[in-house]
Amino acid sequence: MVWRARDERLERVIAIKQLLIRPGLTPAKTEEARRRAMREARIAARLHHRNAVALLDVAEHDGDPYLVMEFVNARSLSAVIAERGTLPPEQVAAIGSQVAAALAAAHAAGIVHRDVKPGNILLDEQGTVKITDFGISKATGDHTITTDTGVLAGTPAYLAPELARGQQPTTASDVFSLGSTLYHALEGTPRSASTRTRWPCCTRSPTATSPRPATAASSPPP
Repeated sequence: MVWRARDERLERVIAIKQLLIRPGLTPAKTEEARRRAMREARIAARLHHRNAVALLDVAEHDGDPYLVMEFVNARSLSAVIAERGTLPPEQVAAIGSQVAAALAAAHAAGIVHRDVKPGNILLDEQGTVKITDFGISKATGDHTITTDTGVLAGTPAYLAPELARGQQPTTASDVFSLGSTLYHALEGTPRSASTRTRWPCCTRSPTATSPRPATAASSPPP
């Protein structure tokens, strides 16, 4: 859950992300979720880039962490896609360029996002793009893939095949997810809609035949 708030001391609007612990977790699992939120805070604090949402502070209430972040008056790419269906190639290219720049800065700092998807990309009215939620999906159970041996951060429709197979994430994993995200923006649907609900589609070989681009989006300029 994200709240819009006001920092009375510095007189600025901020965003506060509350960690919602899923009901029914054991005390050990609850503590693990809290640790993951703190991990996100440590990761996000290392990244400073104009195309990444900035973490400003971390607070606690009843043992639960609250992340104090830069407020971005923007819509998620997923909301824009839901409204428009497809985006023009020029806009998708601009979005991809800005997200790639933020990811490059993150990778240079030794950070792998692991959950690049339309819902984690914010677009404002001036065309500025920011990526958010470095690691938060692991803390909240936000559409992550779980196994008995651990948690694989990522959303099935955009997950790199090597992550679905349980391998360690690399910078290439983020690149794959960004490509899948941009494909969705161009085509109005993920590379394979069934990957949102069917595990085997996530683990198929990356060399498998991909669907041909549809004609819904206008053709890119030569």
